[in-house]
Amino acid sequence: WLARQTGGAHRIMAVDIHRTLLREAAALATKEGLAGHIEFREGNAEVLPFPDSSFDVTISATVMELLDADRMLREMVRVTRPGGRVGVVVRAVDMQSFVNVPVRAELKMKIAALPNGLAGAKGCADGSLYQRFCNAGLHNVQMLPQLATYAGARAHAADERIEAALSPAELAEWHTAVTQAEAEGTFFIALPFHCAAGTKG
Repeated sequence: WLARQTGGAHRIMAVDIHRTLLREAAALATKEGLAGHIEFREGNAEVLPFPDSSFDVTISATVMELLDADRMLREMVRVTRPGGRVGVVVRAVDMQSFVNVPVRAELKMKIAALPNGLAGAKGCADGSLYQRFCNAGLHNVQMLPQLATYAGARAHAADERIEAALSPAELAEWHTAVTQAEAEGTFFIALPFHCAAGTKG
């Protein structure tokens, strides 16, 4: 998305600790005709392999949940140039999903309350993200709770959580209601995320 939006006008560096994911991302970039716009680098988000002040913008999406969040954020700030922007998106375990499916109110509440992912011992998957940005010395911090439409990989992960949490009877009711909603064109689920952006001084 970022490479398409910038049209190759800016250097984009993509980092992941897993070689398999890097290969998959590189293949996708090639398929989309964007291979020349993105450089893929193996690296640890807690110890980024770049000098200080290397980038104008540093972004992370759904990584901070399982790592040392404060250490990772310090690294993101370190490699960002003064005046540059830092942005992070994490799954929100402290917000409910939005569920528009014709089931009993009790079942709908049970499904809406299921956590959107997990957080490691030092990870961040809640509203503490915003205070962490302030603690890291970032300025003009924007706090942007978001709801993301249930689709693709998000839908697969949510389906697994729902099926694990429901009894056989509840699951049957759920599947019947989803089928009905899809037939009517009213099926809609949105999952919660916290998004923060700040400027390095």
